[in-house]
Amino acid sequence: MTKTEIIEEIARHRLVETMVQKIAHQSMSDNADLSDLCQMVYLILLEYAEDKLQDLWEHNQMRFFLARIVVNQYRSSYSPFHITIRKPKEKSV
Repeated sequence: MTKTEIIEEIARHRLVETMVQKIAHQSMSDNADLSDLCQMVYLILLEYAEDKLQDLWEHNQMRFFLARIVVNQYRSSYSPFHITIRKPKEKSV
């Protein structure tokens, strides 16, 4: 399976969106920032090395890998999600 096919499969089953909602303990409709977080996770997947992504997929480790990305992006104060989405909103409030 190619990297594009793997990402399409993940998107088709809405794995990222489900994980984001579970980790954030919020619905996507309750918090618009969560859809931005999902897009950032997909961007990270697109930028990731194809051979490593294929290896994760073949060894059934993709769910854990996605969960780690989501947790790191959501909870870290140095993540691109925090710096580009959350931090500007905190300053504007």
